Amino acid sequence: MTPRDSRESTRHHSGVGGTRSEASRRPVRDGQRRSRRLIFPALALFTLGSLTGPPAAPALETTDGTEALRLYLDCDWGCDFTFLRSQVTYVNWVRDRRDAEVHILVTIQSGGNSREYTFNFIGLERFDGVDQRLVHASSFTDTDDERRRGIQRLLELGLVRYVLETPQAVGLIVDFENGEEQGEPHTLEVDDPWNHWVYRIRAETDFRTEDRRDSQSYETSASAGRTTDMWRVGMGARYSYRESNFEFEDGDTYKNVSRSSSLYGQVIRTLAPHWGLGVGFSSRRSTFLNLDNSYRAAAAVEYNIFPYSESSEREFTIAYFVGGTRLDYEEITVFDKLSETYADQGAFIAFGMERPWGEARLDLQYSHFLDNFDRSRIEFRTDVEYHIVRGLSFDVYAGVSRIRDQIYLPKGGATDAEVLVARRQLETDLSFRGGVQLRYTFGSIYNNIVNSRLSSGSSLFSRVF
Repeated sequence: MTPRDSRESTRHHSGVGGTRSEASRRPVRDGQRRSRRLIFPALALFTLGSLTGPPAAPALETTDGTEALRLYLDCDWGCDFTFLRSQVTYVNWVRDRRDAEVHILVTIQSGGNSREYTFNFIGLERFDGVDQRLVHASSFTDTDDERRRGIQRLLELGLVRYVLETPQAVGLIVDFENGEEQGEPHTLEVDDPWNHWVYRIRAETDFRTEDRRDSQSYETSASAGRTTDMWRVGMGARYSYRESNFEFEDGDTYKNVSRSSSLYGQVIRTLAPHWGLGVGFSSRRSTFLNLDNSYRAAAAVEYNIFPYSESSEREFTIAYFVGGTRLDYEEITVFDKLSETYADQGAFIAFGMERPWGEARLDLQYSHFLDNFDRSRIEFRTDVEYHIVRGLSFDVYAGVSRIRDQIYLPKGGATDAEVLVARRQLETDLSFRGGVQLRYTFGSIYNNIVNSRLSSGSSLFSRVF
């Protein structure tokens, strides 16, 4: 089959089951048909030397995965990138389009009862000129899991025409079976001159002026990180300056200045499919927290009841940590301290899952000083969204904290002006937040027509002020 023939075949194939090409835009629900999934056996496993048997064919001998398709996903929002990377493991994901062979530009528009994802596949390098466009319509009644699996299916269908022209094509199978894939996905290893390091630098400034009020802010940050199957290393620094000036009716003025800076680093090691171990350090300065300087070092161990390879869909982690902290204050605290050192320990439990019926998240944290158990903190947060029936969902979230460790509060307290502009942390024993949301969407489950007229400024011509 020639590349042209394979592209024509893929064009007809990709219009099935909730995914349609530009030439075939029939409304089809993903849940009404059996899914057609692309299964790519992890060919690179045969080159690791852990399996015995007859020698592999030359086309399979890719020792580092560099022959796999290089893919760049350009999606600002609405795409669960972590999930897609964990499921589509037979391509090399790259961070820059200039390193890619296929650039996928995703645009998202909302209709009356659906959200339309348009995937523009742009061929580069050896695929220059080999372009295509696929569209997936997701109803607003779909859960996040249904939406992201529809996006995954669309992505894999569009990749067929490109994978067919790579050595990975020998492992391409179109399967009509339903059910979960067996085994954990295998992540391709790549020959990376950066050795998996990623660097980020950011600078931001903001100015606002009114007749009796003006403000300005500056913020800059830098970070570096490296992530592999066995290690996660990260470090970074941030500085922030905020200034506000107010003029009262009697002519008096008030100036509020807030500064903060932080420095951190951490190294996390994978011990087993369910275990992780980490050490970290941090330093912080903050006028809001009365900190002139602070330094902390800590270590933690974590156990995940589920394998970490499933963390994008479900996780249940239990962790323990112990650390030490040195604090230097700007002002004398309520305990008549200008500096102090303490050691603490704690534990946290996190549970999360995302399923077709909805999603749930629960976090419980506890910590206390080693020399004083009364100086402690307990925090509980939960968020549950349940998809009752099509179009009807129930969302409840809550968070409560019992706080007994605010040793940094200044002795003089906060003035009324500082309270109003939130310059100082206030003393509190209990913090609570929560809410309930009930959503119901009804009407046609099909809405493939997108009309974006006046959508960018629809409120400007109708609002009073």
